[in-house]
Amino acid sequence: MKKYLFIFIIISSLSLFAHVPFFHEAQDNKVHIEDIYLSQIHYYEFTEEHDNIEFNFYLEEGKNLYILLGVPKIERLEDFNFMMYIKDSNNIIIDSFDTRKMDSEIMYEPFGDTYSWEYLRYDEPLKEGIYKVQLTSKEKGKVWIAFGRREEFTAEQLLSLPKLIKGIRDFHELEGRATWEKYTLGITIGLISFLFALKYF
Repeated sequence: MKKYLFIFIIISSLSLFAHVPFFHEAQDNKVHIEDIYLSQIHYYEFTEEHDNIEFNFYLEEGKNLYILLGVPKIERLEDFNFMMYIKDSNNIIIDSFDTRKMDSEIMYEPFGDTYSWEYLRYDEPLKEGIYKVQLTSKEKGKVWIAFGRREEFTAEQLLSLPKLIKGIRDFHELEGRATWEKYTLGITIGLISFLFALKYF
């Protein structure tokens, strides 16, 4: 019975688990992405000492670079500004974005039950090669950036769901469980009660 309940919880969670989350310390600001097509989201906090983060990756011929970019919806970050650069292997800027000149949209993310200001959805074909995406800011603040579309999760990541959810909610400075966690917990308790009743009554 426990095995089936566990499978039920995992399946319920997967429908919300769109991006594999990664959390980076301030000094962990040079990140190599092995698989840029894997759906993943990276969380980073700018400090006075560490005002940039770089993501390096290889893009295959005929493939698009897919990026989502946003800031947690926290009151003090409403006017937080930063830059994003896309550079080639020669460090030449291919594209750049300044949030001071961009409008944002409110985005709800069900997995962490969080809200963000989303600034960019980038989906463009680039030549085959090595690229760098760099985020920079002279202000203290928080940013997340997501890459890729292919949803794929390891057993270890699935078993770490509670820890990952807590990390996402901590980053957004929220307390307590995500709404879907509460519902899943309630359904699980209901199933346990139902199965117990079937067995003993």
